[in-house]
Amino acid sequence: MSTLHKAIKDDVKEWPAENQEAFFEDLFHTYYKQLCRFSFRIVHDKDLAEDVVQTCLINFWQKRDSLSIQTSFKSYLFRSVYNRSINEYLRTKKHTNEEISVLNETSGSPVDDPLLLIEAQETQKKIDAGIAAMPDGCRTVFMLSREEQLSYKEIAEMLQISVKTVENQMGKALRILREHLLSLFLAFLLSEELVHFIISV
Repeated sequence: MSTLHKAIKDDVKEWPAENQEAFFEDLFHTYYKQLCRFSFRIVHDKDLAEDVVQTCLINFWQKRDSLSIQTSFKSYLFRSVYNRSINEYLRTKKHTNEEISVLNETSGSPVDDPLLLIEAQETQKKIDAGIAAMPDGCRTVFMLSREEQLSYKEIAEMLQISVKTVENQMGKALRILREHLLSLFLAFLLSEELVHFIISV
């Protein structure tokens, strides 16, 4: 018979005086899948995402007596998972790009139109570059909003900033993305005009 676990409220920020192990199990079952999903959207690897979350949860448990959390356990865990996920993403990105390069050279493309494949790849590169170009705070807000679907109010509480600041950071993030994608759009527009010119000659 499976053990029933209590859902931990999002605003909880203190350990109970007793039954801390049971409380931690409840906390684990409340946030584990959500944290894994969040990490996965950054590292793009299921096993690595689970490793990130498990490491953060273990550290959280081991340091429970020395941690001073002003927001909530949920906010702290999301922030910890975000930071570790970003570190893992940057560490593995170079190797991942090399593997993708090899796969592209050794396997046929499933896309009938190679131009569509190139456009998709270039678009993703521009999006990645745009996100990487964002200041840390701006990128954090963007990832929590667009990747984890958190509301501006939830993000503000999690990061201990005002909702207005969240709105400003999101506006800045979207401007950075638009700037990166604009150059790509203009490049493809010019290439299409060149193709039409060559065909018409």
